[in-house]
Amino acid sequence: MLERRRFIATAPWGLAWASGSAQAARPEAALRMPGPPFRVGEYPYFQGDLAALALQKVGITTPLEILSTQTWPRQVRELHDGHADLAPLPAVDPGLYAKFHVRRVDFPIRRGLLGVRQLVVRSDRVDEFARLPDLAALQRRYRLGYGTEWGDLPVMRQLGFRVATERTTALLYEGLRNGRIDFLSRGLNEAPSEVPRFTGPDQEFSLVPGVLLFYPLDDCYFVSHRRPELAARLLRGLRTALADGSYRQLFHQHFGESLAAVRDARVWRLDAYPRPPGLPLSDYDVLQRWMPRRAAAQLPQHA
Repeated sequence: MLERRRFIATAPWGLAWASGSAQAARPEAALRMPGPPFRVGEYPYFQGDLAALALQKVGITTPLEILSTQTWPRQVRELHDGHADLAPLPAVDPGLYAKFHVRRVDFPIRRGLLGVRQLVVRSDRVDEFARLPDLAALQRRYRLGYGTEWGDLPVMRQLGFRVATERTTALLYEGLRNGRIDFLSRGLNEAPSEVPRFTGPDQEFSLVPGVLLFYPLDDCYFVSHRRPELAARLLRGLRTALADGSYRQLFHQHFGESLAAVRDARVWRLDAYPRPPGLPLSDYDVLQRWMPRRAAAQLPQHA
C-alpha cells in the first residue's frame, strides 16, 4: 500500500495538506494519484497541478488526492491493484506496463522537459566538462550514473554511454562523490533542487554551465484498468489547456525560471533515443515552445 502521507489538490493550481487518519483524510470519491516520496504539501508539484487543471477543464470537480510513494514500479502496481486511479509514469516501452493492464494518456506531461538534461559533476571538475567539444567526447571519456530501475537504462547503454548504476538518487550522488561515477544527467526540473540537497561539507557538486542533453523523454499519465473512462477525459482536458494557454501559464509558473537560465546553452541531442509508439516527436516540443532559438538551430524538422 501507499504511505499514509498525502495532500489534496483543492484547486486546479494549488495543493494543500490533508490531515487526520487514512480514512478521514480522503473523501470517498477522491481520485487518487501517487506522488513523490518527499515533496508533499509544501513544495510545488507540477504533475499534480496539471492533473487537477485538466480534470477541471472537462468538468470533473472530484478532489485529487496525491499519495506519497517511492518508485515508479511501485506506482504501477498501485494502479493495477486499485489503490490509485491515475499516475504520472515514464513514457517508455509499453511492454513494461503490459501485464499491469494500465492505459496511457498520450500527452507528454512536460512536453519533453524531462529529456532536457543538465550535467551534474563534482565542483572540482566543472571546467574539465565545460571544455568538452561534443557528445561523443562525453560518452567516450566518462561514466554516467543511472538508476538501476530506470526504464530506459538499456537504451542509454545502447546509445553508447558507459553506465554505472545505483538503486537510489542518494547513492548516485555518493558514487559521484567517491569517483565511481563521473557525471549525472538530471532533468532541468530536478537538478537545481538536488545539487544543494546532496552537496555536503566534504564535497560540493555543480551543474556544468552552457551544456544540455536533449532526447524525447517524459512522463505520461497512466490510468487504472478500473477507470478506463478517465483516460479520454484527461486527454481532452490536457489538450484544452494546451490550446487555451492555461497549460503554458502553469508550466511557466513551475519551470520558466529554470528554462530562462539555460536559454543560451549548447544542446547535444540524442537523435537515436527511441520514442514509444503513439507519441510523435512533435509532442516533445518543450524547446520549440520555451527555447525557440535553440530549437531552430538544433532540432530536426521531421516528425
